[in-house]
Amino acid sequence: MKVLNVNISKLKSQVRQLVTLAFIIGIGSLVAHAQTPFKNVAGSQIKVNGTSNIHDWTMSATSFSCDGSLILKGDQLQDVTALNFTLPVTNLKGKEDLLNTRAHKALKAEQFNKITFKLTNATVVPQQKIIKATGNLTIAGVTKPITLQANYTVSGNEVTFKETTPLKMSDFNIKAPTFMMGALKVADEVSIEITLKVKN
Repeated sequence: MKVLNVNISKLKSQVRQLVTLAFIIGIGSLVAHAQTPFKNVAGSQIKVNGTSNIHDWTMSATSFSCDGSLILKGDQLQDVTALNFTLPVTNLKGKEDLLNTRAHKALKAEQFNKITFKLTNATVVPQQKIIKATGNLTIAGVTKPITLQANYTVSGNEVTFKETTPLKMSDFNIKAPTFMMGALKVADEVSIEITLKVKN
C-alpha cells in the first residue's frame, strides 16, 4: 500500500506539471495570435481615376479614418478580423473646383456626406502576400457587397495594403456628371486605387 501511495503522489505531481505546461503554452499561443487594434497613418491615400469623352480625371483623399483588428505573428499577417473605413465625401478632391462641385453633387454629399466600408469576411494568403476582403460599401446612401483583393507588406507593427478595383457609378444610383452643357460626358466606370497604411 505504501508503494501505491507514493506512485499516486508522483502521478498527481506529474499531472500538475502537465496542466501548468499546457496553461503556459496556451497563454503563449493566445498572445502570439492576439488581435491587435490598428488605425490608418500618414501615407494612406484613396484615388478615384476616371475618364470622359475629352480627357481623363483624378480625385484623391488623404484625410479619412480606418480602424479594425488584425492578427500578426512575427512579421506575418495571419488574419484581419475587423475593418471599418469612413471617407467624408468632400475630402475627395481633384485639381479643378468645377470637377469637385459636380462630383460632390453627383455623390449627393449634402444628403449622404460619408462613403463607408465595413468588413464582413477576410482571407489572408501569406504565401502570396494577398488578402481577399469582402464587405459592404456604401456610397450616396446605397450599400452594395464588394470583394477587394489587396497586396500587403508588413514592416514591424505597420502593415501596408495596396489595391485597385473598378466600380460603376450607376451601381450606386449615381448619375455620371456632365460639363459644358453636356459636351463633356464622364464615363460610368471609375478605378479606385487604395493605399492603406495601418499601425497599432
